[in-house]
Amino acid sequence: MPETTHAQTTTDGSLDSIELLAFDLYDTLLDRRSVLVPSIEATFERAGHDGDPEVFLRRYLAMHFRDSLVDSLLGGEHTSFEEITRRALAYRFVEADVEVGEEDVERIVEGWYRLDPYPEVNAALDRLGETYGLVGLSNGDPAMLETVRPAFDTDLDGTLSVAEAGAYKPHPAPYELLGERYGVDPGEVLFVSAHTFDLLGAKAVGMRGAYLNRHANPYGEWPQRPDLEVGSAPALAEALLDD
Repeated sequence: MPETTHAQTTTDGSLDSIELLAFDLYDTLLDRRSVLVPSIEATFERAGHDGDPEVFLRRYLAMHFRDSLVDSLLGGEHTSFEEITRRALAYRFVEADVEVGEEDVERIVEGWYRLDPYPEVNAALDRLGETYGLVGLSNGDPAMLETVRPAFDTDLDGTLSVAEAGAYKPHPAPYELLGERYGVDPGEVLFVSAHTFDLLGAKAVGMRGAYLNRHANPYGEWPQRPDLEVGSAPALAEALLDD
């Protein structure tokens, strides 16, 4: 579906108290599909498999998400994003009856370190950074975030990995740690994500939420609604800065 570029919905009144914009990174700002789909497709070709890499990516990401939630619910030592994604990939390849080696899995895992922002993101962050602090809060491991951070033309004021909180989003711990780290009250943070689950976690701790719905997906019937819904990063800048 084509991306929408306008501000679509405001639900909970003024956002004048916002001081910090906290962004989910994967798929909200960083384009994972453009790297991971070609890597999966090349793996299929080497294995002689005629499956759809787009479908495989969706199933792999769903498995990854499920396993990250299980990891947080189990408690104990936090399992790294890289290890969870490796396990999810291996599982989906076995399920699809695709014979791959460890090196094939590692090539796809390595792709997470090479992600670039969507084309419209840098200009929007440049505008937003003149008024707000800009940070990333991601399920990715610290080393992964440090690797992709230079891909942004506008330097983020910081990145925070959920590994530092010991639990994956939407567990409250990462959102609460973000507020502590940057010295802001929850109501002074607008959390921006392309994912409903992520906004639910932010809203649960008292943050405001912006649904950056670049894929035109329904938000769902959750009672915790986004304060703002937009279709792109430029639309977010327009909604926050051009009132």
